[in-house]
Amino acid sequence: METATTHRGTLGIDIINPDSCDLAWRMLANVKLIHTDPEKIWKTADNNIKNALKRYPPSPKEIKEKKQQWAKEDAAKKPSQPQ
Repeated sequence: METATTHRGTLGIDIINPDSCDLAWRMLANVKLIHTDPEKIWKTADNNIKNALKRYPPSPKEIKEKKQQWAKEDAAKKPSQPQ
């Protein structure tokens, strides 16, 4: 009998504004790790980082959309107020 194990990995990179110490940009990559060779795992991570950094800095439109998304998520987390 054979069993298969699936591993998932998450890589996060935060870019912090040095003047304000605020978060300027965040990248999260969630991938299924299909390799057991550390070199291949790092190559996959490196490719994810390169692809994410192609989208930095975000456009004004992307920033606006992300702020709207966060506002919706924040509103969904708040308990509803009785009227």
